[in-house]
Amino acid sequence: PMLDSHSVTIVRIRILTRYILGEVVSHALIGAAVFTFILFTRDLGRILELVVRNSAPLPSIAEIFFYTVPVALTYTIPMGVLVGILIGLSRLSADSEVTAMRASGLSVWSFLRIISIFVVAAWLLALANSVYIAPRSLASLDELQSRLKSSQASFEVQPRVFYEGFPKVVLYVQDVKSMSGAALWKGVFLADLSDPSAPRVSLAREGLLVSQGPDRLDLHLSNGSTHESDPKNPDQYQISTFRTTDIPLQIPPAQSSQQNEPTSLSEMNVPELLHSARISDPNTRRWTLIEFHRRFALPTACLVLAMVGIPLGLSSKKGGKSSGFVLTILLVFAYYSLSLIGVSLARQGRLPPAAGVWLADSAFLLGGAFLLWRSERRPISFSFLKFSKSELAPLPASVAPYSPPGSTSRGPGSSPREATPNHGRPRRLFNLRFPTILDDYVLRDFLLYLAMIGGAFVMLLLVFTLFELLGDILHNSISVLTVGEYLLN
Repeated sequence: PMLDSHSVTIVRIRILTRYILGEVVSHALIGAAVFTFILFTRDLGRILELVVRNSAPLPSIAEIFFYTVPVALTYTIPMGVLVGILIGLSRLSADSEVTAMRASGLSVWSFLRIISIFVVAAWLLALANSVYIAPRSLASLDELQSRLKSSQASFEVQPRVFYEGFPKVVLYVQDVKSMSGAALWKGVFLADLSDPSAPRVSLAREGLLVSQGPDRLDLHLSNGSTHESDPKNPDQYQISTFRTTDIPLQIPPAQSSQQNEPTSLSEMNVPELLHSARISDPNTRRWTLIEFHRRFALPTACLVLAMVGIPLGLSSKKGGKSSGFVLTILLVFAYYSLSLIGVSLARQGRLPPAAGVWLADSAFLLGGAFLLWRSERRPISFSFLKFSKSELAPLPASVAPYSPPGSTSRGPGSSPREATPNHGRPRRLFNLRFPTILDDYVLRDFLLYLAMIGGAFVMLLLVFTLFELLGDILHNSISVLTVGEYLLN
């Protein structure tokens, strides 16, 4: 059947919508997965240590993996949205497909309407994760770790490290072997400091630690001795040997500082946060409101980053995917750095909690609106992101035009010796000419992107590490130089 022009237009728009969304979504999924793995590597060392030391059962380790991912997704879903938009549209723009689409009648606002389908879906997913899934995951993770600490003491006690986690006790263990529901220690040193002036020291060849409840452990020592002294009579020193003896150990309750951010805030749901903000003191109320606004501000990054990414992606005509990646890293770094500054000012009381938390979203909303208005009238230039061939591989002035092997290019009066082309700077390595101009071009491109990608991932890790340490930095008034030295190391 014949279709009228209106039907043809609808079919064409549907085809272009599926094509654009397919390009954006595929890159977004890959980007979110990569960034999630990068942030997940911060906790990977602790989890692998549990595996190697066998101090936690495999189901518990799988639970730790499962509970850690939603926390990373809080940050990486908006980053994946930006990756998909910038790299996907940059690829279409580099292949002149965007030019063809705009010539057929698609404006910047048409691209915005098409991509908004994906952006709104990602925003709803990020909102559900930030408001509901991530807090429950953190609460479950904290409960799991508390259970592991009470049932598997080797979760905390490391071999050949003095441990002071038990009240009024200093513990040193030469070696640790985990067992089902218990821990077997080799070479135990235990100092009871109930009376600091007269410590009671127990040495044992072996010690078996068994859980006796959620807050109590029983240490069964064998083949050892106990050393006691009287500070009033230094000459008296008593040593008693034993074949077996039992020493109870008390597990300390979780400690929280009233001056610092309460550790339970990130585990509360939204109604609990609002209730805590109404009944708490001004300092705790400020921290609670910051956490409340953060639950909604981080998912909203999907929307504001998309507003900035769409006009920039449509304008990346010569850079292709490389310029899209560079812009992604720059924008992600700028957004989370600005967010970090706003949260820091809010925690110090220099800005209201809402203003500090939403500072980055507000700035990117204004910037995105301006870029959308500007790109509809004139494409945005990215000359600072373009790497021309002449910059990457400058050709020497003495290089002769290429001629196939065996051919000669002789001018009038030229001799055979003069006809031999001079390739500038020959270098010999095992009788081979290396590197050639083409080698320089490939190696410079490779090293450029290697340094750029490696540096980008390291910077992202540093930014999110700073996010986690911000509360301790502000509470303890740590200087900027000390923080910089820590991040550098």
